[in-house]
Amino acid sequence: MTTDDGPEPRMALRRGNGSLLDDVSVRDVSLFHAEMMDQRTLWIGCYLEGTGVEHDRVTFMVTARGNRLVFEVVEQPEGNVPLEG
Repeated sequence: MTTDDGPEPRMALRRGNGSLLDDVSVRDVSLFHAEMMDQRTLWIGCYLEGTGVEHDRVTFMVTARGNRLVFEVVEQPEGNVPLEG
């Protein structure tokens, strides 16, 4: 979908207090993959379709640190993926 301002963002990565991610949305995901790396860390991969890049994806690490979860972007897409945030 496009608007007068250009293509609609396919991803929104918004930061909350302290510049940590607290709002993430990814559209048009062809494959969602989540894997426990250890007892405290979850890896998440969202593979995107229609970008023209074979393995275009955004990946995240979610880590338990004390009594909170830290959500970090590890890898951003290489293809033509409009990004908000």
